[in-house]
Amino acid sequence: MATSISEQISAKLQTRLGVIDTGSGYETTTAGVVRPTRLGGFQPKDYLIVVTQGDIARNDELSHPGNPPAAAWDIPFMVAGILRTDETTTTASDTLKNQFWADCVKAINTGTDWYQWDSLAINSTITDVKDFQASDGSASGFFLTVLVTFRTDENNPYNVRA
Repeated sequence: MATSISEQISAKLQTRLGVIDTGSGYETTTAGVVRPTRLGGFQPKDYLIVVTQGDIARNDELSHPGNPPAAAWDIPFMVAGILRTDETTTTASDTLKNQFWADCVKAINTGTDWYQWDSLAINSTITDVKDFQASDGSASGFFLTVLVTFRTDENNPYNVRA
């Protein structure tokens, strides 16, 4: 079975984030990386990373003619880092968030051409890091977005194009 280019990029993002571990040179260790199912399919844990995908938008400016034409696409991936520290933790919540999001950015930026996702994409950017805090104080964390631009055959989103 063929795998669409967007799904291949999703899997690579999940793999890169999954290496976050103090034994691998990071400041934190992730409890795992999940891509939720329709029903959620995960329990929030301390240092859990949740990756979701936004709407895929056509990028006409970067599409180009050919036989077949190449269609460019922009796909946002939202990366949420969840912190659920216990009451005995004396480290500031912001300090924990700063270390965790920095490790996520470091892991995403793995490799010299990280933004090309092993030649699947033409560009990627990481946007603002947004803070969140549960109203009941049970969790805190951050959201960041990785915007990936890639090209495929206009008539075949399984075939990558330069």
